[in-house]
Amino acid sequence: MLNKVICGDCLEVMRGMDDNSVDLVVTSPPYNKNGFRNGKKDTERSSGKYKRWDGAKIDYDIFDDNMEENEYKNWQIQVLNEIYRILKDSGSLFWNHKVRRFENKADHPLIWASKSKLKFYQQIIWDRGGGCDQNINYCTPTTELILWFVKNKPQVFKNKIYLTEIWRMNFDISNHPAPFPKSLVERCLLLASKENDTILDPFLGSGTTCVAAKELGRRYIGIEISQKYVDIANRRLAQEVLNL
Repeated sequence: MLNKVICGDCLEVMRGMDDNSVDLVVTSPPYNKNGFRNGKKDTERSSGKYKRWDGAKIDYDIFDDNMEENEYKNWQIQVLNEIYRILKDSGSLFWNHKVRRFENKADHPLIWASKSKLKFYQQIIWDRGGGCDQNINYCTPTTELILWFVKNKPQVFKNKIYLTEIWRMNFDISNHPAPFPKSLVERCLLLASKENDTILDPFLGSGTTCVAAKELGRRYIGIEISQKYVDIANRRLAQEVLNL
């Protein structure tokens, strides 16, 4: 399973992994963006067999990002608990999420993610440097959260990289609709892992976490439900080998 990208459901794949086998998880789960608008299920945002954000034409391939809100939260808690099981005692999870809008109020993911077995360690603010107006009734969001969770006492290598709790970096150009920058993943890897550690991303997307892990001498496991994005990730990893 090491140094591979696996096409499958992340919960099913992780349930086949050994306890205490992963040093670090860096991931950005689906945000359930298409699921609800002001408490009403959004059933009109489909295009063919795929769901999209209509304005941005964002395509998640086979995943429709359209769960009922409580179902989504319960699913994410299951994912977090499975990550807890496979993390080593010194392991960390960096979980990229955002404050969401639901039923005309802000919905901070920490409120419900804290129901998992993982311990909340620190909140890091990712300043994306810009945003777009999606609702005139509140200020334009230009940040996302990197929520740092741990199992017990984590390994931390802050002496290797100076960081504050605000990380300013723009999106990378990517074949995936919701990428995070490779530089963001690199900071997480340098902060909480060392060479030959095992890095997991259960929502791999186009492969950024695995590419960064390979470049920094870490072993990696990527899980992605879409074969389309598995293929993209494998091409990026192959290209990374050619560039060494």
